Amino acid sequence: MIVTLLESQKKDPSRVNLYIDGEFNCGISVNTIAKYGLYVGKEITQEILDDLFFSELESRFFDRAMGFLDRSPKTERQVRIYLKDLSFKKKGSWFDSLEGDMLSKIIEKVIGKLNEYQYIDDERFAELFVTSRMKNKPRGKDVLLMELLSKGVAKDTAQKVLTLLVEDEASLLKQTYEKKYKEEKITMNDRKKIDFLRRKGFNWDLIEQFINNESGN
Repeated sequence: MIVTLLESQKKDPSRVNLYIDGEFNCGISVNTIAKYGLYVGKEITQEILDDLFFSELESRFFDRAMGFLDRSPKTERQVRIYLKDLSFKKKGSWFDSLEGDMLSKIIEKVIGKLNEYQYIDDERFAELFVTSRMKNKPRGKDVLLMELLSKGVAKDTAQKVLTLLVEDEASLLKQTYEKKYKEEKITMNDRKKIDFLRRKGFNWDLIEQFINNESGN
């Protein structure tokens, strides 16, 4: 197989259309051209072409993942879901089809690099998430745990972070209550207020303790 044309794309000068044996093959970056030493007239094998295509897609998925992470921290699971969704959106423009498990291999390579460079760190994500929740939308440990699990944080990692950052859950309950009800009193008969605290993730023992403390003031 012979490279017969390297044609700059009109919309993006950093990308080039690669033609093999007179037929369009795929769009590639100028970095890929340099990496593989491509030039018109160069003979390449199918193995090199497959490797080039894999490398090009890996680079494009990695760049998109970085853009996704720039907006806000994400868990590894969230990035995986994003990349899979992206693959559906880009089918027909980035590639016509991916044989075998090529897509899975590309995603694993991208996730591996993101972990290696510490662009994704589930424990750090959990710390930032819990700190933000405690500051802006206080929650009990039960709700915080469920929220972290829903975002893909492993249970042991979530529990470790909660143990570290939510040491005084009784004070957190008091803060949550006062943010909603100010200086209003609460009794055992205040079902609405009690249900509010339960929905925020506080267990009955903590709520009962809080009510008794308030009644004793």
